[in-house]
Amino acid sequence: MLNREDWLMIREMREKGCYLREIAERVGCSERTVRRALKRDGPPPRRRAGVRASKLDPYKAQVDRLLAEGVWNAMVIFAEIKARGYAGGISILQDYIRPKRTLRKARGTVRFETAPGRQL
Repeated sequence: MLNREDWLMIREMREKGCYLREIAERVGCSERTVRRALKRDGPPPRRRAGVRASKLDPYKAQVDRLLAEGVWNAMVIFAEIKARGYAGGISILQDYIRPKRTLRKARGTVRFETAPGRQL
């Protein structure tokens, strides 16, 4: 895709009388792209770098509440929010939970040791 600088260079070279093939070689695109750029009245619109909304966004507070209660199983959380109207998939939910797993407290293991021959 052409950026603003490419569009300005195409327009400038065309005003100087350069052929479409020559412009395309210098810019590194096809003649058809050059033709479309010249037909356009202005530079291409800038793309926004914004983040798209997720289907999970309205349910994130509920997911966080379940995580705080100790429910870390994605399938259980998925069933819970699905019952409340969630229309997304489980992979979105798993991607949301994965980085939070490192924040979870590890369960301590209680060791129970007996004298040799006295286990049962």
